[in-house]
Amino acid sequence: MMQPDRTIQPELYPVQHVELNVPEHFRLDNGIPVWYLNLGSQDVVRAEFIFPAGNACHNNQLMPSLCNTMLQEGTRKKSAAEISDAIDRYGAFLELDTEKDYAFVTLYTLKRYYAETLQVLIELISEANFPEREWNILLSNRLDSYRINSRKVSFIASKRFQELLFAGSAYGTMLSEDSYTSAKREDALKFYTQFYAWQHAKVMLSGKVDAEVLDATKKQLDSVSITGKDELPNQIWPGIENPTDRLHFVERPDAIQSALRIGRRMFTRMHPDFFGMKILSTALGGYFGSRLMTNIREDKGYTYGIGSGMMSFKNEGWFYISTEVGTDVTPDALKEIYSEIERLRTDLISDEELELVRNYMLGSLLKSFDGPFEQIDRYKAVLLFDVDENYHLRYTEAIQNLDATSLRSLAQTYLQEKDLLELVVGKK
Repeated sequence: MMQPDRTIQPELYPVQHVELNVPEHFRLDNGIPVWYLNLGSQDVVRAEFIFPAGNACHNNQLMPSLCNTMLQEGTRKKSAAEISDAIDRYGAFLELDTEKDYAFVTLYTLKRYYAETLQVLIELISEANFPEREWNILLSNRLDSYRINSRKVSFIASKRFQELLFAGSAYGTMLSEDSYTSAKREDALKFYTQFYAWQHAKVMLSGKVDAEVLDATKKQLDSVSITGKDELPNQIWPGIENPTDRLHFVERPDAIQSALRIGRRMFTRMHPDFFGMKILSTALGGYFGSRLMTNIREDKGYTYGIGSGMMSFKNEGWFYISTEVGTDVTPDALKEIYSEIERLRTDLISDEELELVRNYMLGSLLKSFDGPFEQIDRYKAVLLFDVDENYHLRYTEAIQNLDATSLRSLAQTYLQEKDLLELVVGKK
């Protein structure tokens, strides 16, 4: 057998386009919408149930997360241990997660046990009863973790930075110790009854979703009770208050490192400049060879890691730069960060660097489409954030076609130093 000549570099093929498989869609007789993607060679199914029950949906941002976690801690029929045994018996597992806008209950299971494990999942969502003992244990454990994290400059900085960016809105309301001490099991049950009612659910199936899986889905979900009001309580969204000061400092006298956060409110994924700013933030600090990493880590040695990026909730978005540096080099690190931002505003990115960024982003995008779960996750972003189905096609075209002059113009528009919030958490 001939061995490959490893002294010869493999031929490179540029990414021309990224194709998203659009899931099939139907509604059950009771109105629950289901999207499914029958893709992949493994006999595995992922069933994801999505509810508009994210952390921004309650005035105590801890409550939605506690509520989501408590789904697996007991029902009217099963204890937490019995639920765990019922899932483990079939080699399946659950993921429970909350983001700002949505909550997710996800089952991974072998196809041949899909009907049995789906029945357990439906019971968790329909009949959770939040046992008091498990509630107290969860709340105590979460409070201990919060107190430990509250000593870390990185945790303080991330929390405080979001408070500054989105002050006055649900996105800017962050956890405090009072969030834990004031949390009541009765309030969590009320939130669960309102927000986890089946008429608010979206179901997304991926993997080996054949006719047998679809039949089990229809049979079991069509039998769930649709109760409660169709409309959820209105979430109050007062106008976001722009900070009057640009520079902010939180002192931690015993800190060894300073946590730095620089950024500003931006826009959501539907804004015409979103793709351009994604590319610009990638060049600045979005990959290992980026400008911030090259300067502040590789050249100056101020940090182990530094990054920048664009983030988007459903109703708001922001640009950020994030790092931790030694307290003795904090002023120098800030100076270098602003120097790199200024370079983006004044100089054109070279063709060589732009090609590197373009290839990195297209490769990362292509990797994010690798497999049925990843594919439906990309479509999930389309569905939940109200963007069109051509979103990823337009993103690919933006990466391929955006030029250095346009990127410099974006930097001049959105990365003026006077518009950037700066937060330092550390020692003076």
